[in-house]
Amino acid sequence: MAACLIIAGGAVVGLAAGLVWAAVAPRVVYQVQTLNPPTAYATNPETSAFIAADGWYCLLAVLGGALIGLFGYLSGVRRYGPVAMVGTVLGSIGAAFISAWLGHRQSGAPGFDHLLATSKPGTLLNAPISLGSHGAMAFWPLAAAAVAGGIELIVVLRARNEQNYGRVPVPGEDGFGSRSRAGQPDGSQDQGPGAAPGPPGHQPGSDGQVRPGFTGGSGQPGDEHRRRPSGHDPLGGDPGRAAL
Repeated sequence: MAACLIIAGGAVVGLAAGLVWAAVAPRVVYQVQTLNPPTAYATNPETSAFIAADGWYCLLAVLGGALIGLFGYLSGVRRYGPVAMVGTVLGSIGAAFISAWLGHRQSGAPGFDHLLATSKPGTLLNAPISLGSHGAMAFWPLAAAAVAGGIELIVVLRARNEQNYGRVPVPGEDGFGSRSRAGQPDGSQDQGPGAAPGPPGHQPGSDGQVRPGFTGGSGQPGDEHRRRPSGHDPLGGDPGRAAL
């Protein structure tokens, strides 16, 4: 239903564009030379009226196609998606043919041949407008698709950005992966969650708990019992007397 409505709207826009094109486009002036057969030549062979007529049609095609695209988006594309988009393109193509046909007809095409055959030599006639390049009709669907698709793209991107802004951040996700468990900047190793580096001489066990150790004079791990000097008496006697 929405696609049919858009196609009908495109036909209306095409009719309006055809009337405007017939009213504003310049027309080539011909002069009748002979009547048998009827022959006429342009009074100014270098006139720009041929190109100007195509230029006016391209301008109306861009404006009309953009209007159809906007109407198609508001009436169907934003709610029904691809089906309404197809209707928008088809409506703009129909408007392209309708505007070209109506503009040619409204500028005097139906009676021009009869007027040429019955006019006296030397009579000046305004030729009906027509498209010199039918490729200009492609501006209708291109403009319609660009407007409808562009608006839809902007809406999708805006909704995605708003969703990202409203997302609740996960605690600790900013620092995830910033620390390495293989090594730390100061050369210490990770001793597990909540573990703090112990003082010199303390070594972590296999279960992550710090246990006391023994160090030598230099602060390096040493034997469990420090060696006593030779001949030293623990009882404080003479160096040469053995302890009882």
